[in-house]
Amino acid sequence: MKANVKLNDRVTLQIEEQKEMETLHKAIVLANYPKTCSKCKKQETFLASNKDKEGNTYIKVICGSCGASAKLGQYKVGGYFWHREFEIYTKGASSGQNAEQSDQGEDTPF
Repeated sequence: MKANVKLNDRVTLQIEEQKEMETLHKAIVLANYPKTCSKCKKQETFLASNKDKEGNTYIKVICGSCGASAKLGQYKVGGYFWHREFEIYTKGASSGQNAEQSDQGEDTPF
């Protein structure tokens, strides 16, 4: 089964999987990326991508108003999901922490 998905004016995908449900899953998830920022509630989002030094690829939606982003996750068994909660990147914050958590300064006993 094939599915054509128009993400925006510049990106159209053609998805083809052997199993119809897989084609539908990918088409539906990718077409329904978050269009409203959960932080500032504005509808000024755009798709972006980057790679790290190890060659891992990251797809995200970025809010053009406040700069927060929501990531596209990938299931280990195949398929995708969107993180619906937008996060604002803070340099130096540990992975999985937002700015509020990293500023608390809690000491960890050794």
